[in-house]
Amino acid sequence: MFISFEGIEGSGKSTQIELLEAHLKDTGHRVTKLREPGTTKMGEKIRDIFLQDTTELVDPITEAFLLYASRKHLDQNFLRKNIDNGLIVIADRYADATVAYQCYGKGLDKSFIDYVHRSSDLLTPDLTFYMDISAEQSRERISNREMDRMERESVEFFDRVRKGYLQIASENTERVVSLDANKSIDELRDEITTKTIEKLNVALG
Repeated sequence: MFISFEGIEGSGKSTQIELLEAHLKDTGHRVTKLREPGTTKMGEKIRDIFLQDTTELVDPITEAFLLYASRKHLDQNFLRKNIDNGLIVIADRYADATVAYQCYGKGLDKSFIDYVHRSSDLLTPDLTFYMDISAEQSRERISNREMDRMERESVEFFDRVRKGYLQIASENTERVVSLDANKSIDELRDEITTKTIEKLNVALG
């Protein structure tokens, strides 16, 4: 089973990923995690390039190609192998993020990304949790940490990204579960655990 978590910065993805991983392991499941871009040796190098500060202009097409280079390599060398070996894979971001950030956030043509995605022959998550907070809340939550290139984008940018995620969720109701990330950690944990168990039970028949 392949589970992804999505959301703008500061939405609480990392905390809920750790809690879900712990619960699944405690109940006897084999679990592994990935982050996107990253995880593989090549992917981590691409992540460093993608997020590093630069005075050069970085076009959203350049960002998309970097992300899909990492994603395809990850799919071949990590994701499919673990899925085939019966592990549950939990992803901190996946392909929805490119649509939200590069298309809705930066204006890249969605049909172009749809074409690249189809041509890349990638796995699709069985279940996606979208952690929803406002752009203003995001900025407040991350204001005390050192921010990377993407995190320094404007509040207006993150508002567009959020609207993109909401659109993705509305178009993929069978896969995407939207969560109010203003709820308590425990409330969110319980919702995520319940939905995951439901999906697992369906998958196991």
